[in-house]
Amino acid sequence: MRLNLFMIMVVVAVSAFVASGAERSDNLKPRWMTGNLPEATAAFIFQRAQGTGRTLEEARRNALSDLVSRVEHERGIKVTNSQQLSYEMADGNVREREAFQMEISENGQEIRLSCKVVDEYWEAKDGRYTVTDLFTINTRPDAGLSADNVRLTTSYGAAPVFYSIIPGVGQIYKGSVVKGSLILGGSALCVAATILCESQRAHYAKRMKENPEYVDFYRDRKSSWETGRNVAIGAAAALYIYNLIDAAIAPGRRRVVIDKKRYEYSFGPVITSETIGAGLAINF
Repeated sequence: MRLNLFMIMVVVAVSAFVASGAERSDNLKPRWMTGNLPEATAAFIFQRAQGTGRTLEEARRNALSDLVSRVEHERGIKVTNSQQLSYEMADGNVREREAFQMEISENGQEIRLSCKVVDEYWEAKDGRYTVTDLFTINTRPDAGLSADNVRLTTSYGAAPVFYSIIPGVGQIYKGSVVKGSLILGGSALCVAATILCESQRAHYAKRMKENPEYVDFYRDRKSSWETGRNVAIGAAAALYIYNLIDAAIAPGRRRVVIDKKRYEYSFGPVITSETIGAGLAINF
C-alpha cells in the first residue's frame, strides 16, 4: 500500500513538473548548453550567445548582438559591420545553417569573419522568448564558412548501454536525468522490496517449523510474502530490460560532432607523349 502511494506521488510530481514547464524547442537542452563547448578546430571556434525578446525573431536578433559583443570583448577587436548572408529554416521552430559575415578592424586591418548558426535552443515563458544559439566563427580570414563538417546527433553509440549495467546511469549520461533517476530509484525500490519480502517469507517459514500447531496460519503468511517477493523480482527484471533497451535506442541530448576530413587516394599509370610512369592523386 505504501509502495503504491509512493509511486502515485512520484507520477503526480513529475506530471506537475512537466505541466508547469515553459514552451521549448526541445525536451532536452543540447549538451553544449549543459556542458563545455565543443573543441575548436584549426579553422573555426565555437561560441555560445543568448538573446531575449517578445518574439522569436527579436530574440534571435538579440542573440546575434550578444555574439558580436562577445567577439569584441574576448578578442579585443571592434566589429564595424555584420551582414546576414543566408537563411535556411528547418521548420517553424528551428533554424539551420544561418550564415553571417562580420567586418572587423584589428591592428589597423579590415578583416572579414564568417560565422554560422550550428544549433539553437529556445524557451518561451510569460510572453517572452529566450534563445541560445551555438555559432562557429572562422579563425582564419581565408577559411570562409568552414563549418560544413559539423553535424548534430542524438546518438551516443554503445556507451549508454555499458553504463546502464547500473540501471538509469545510461539515461543520465545521455542527459535524461529525470528518467534515469526514476529508473535508478525504481530499481532500488524493487531490490528493497525483494529483500523485505524474502526476509518475511523466511521468518514465517521458520515459525512453521517452530510452531506446528499454527502451521496453516504461518503458511498463508509465508505464501503472501513469497508472492510479493516474486512480483518484486519480476518488476526488477522488467525494469532492468527496459533500462537497457531505452539506453540503446532512446535519443539523448543533442550534441555536436565534427567529422574528420576525409582524403581520397588514387594510384595509376601516367602516359604522356614524353614519358611513361605512375601517378598518385590525393583529393582533399
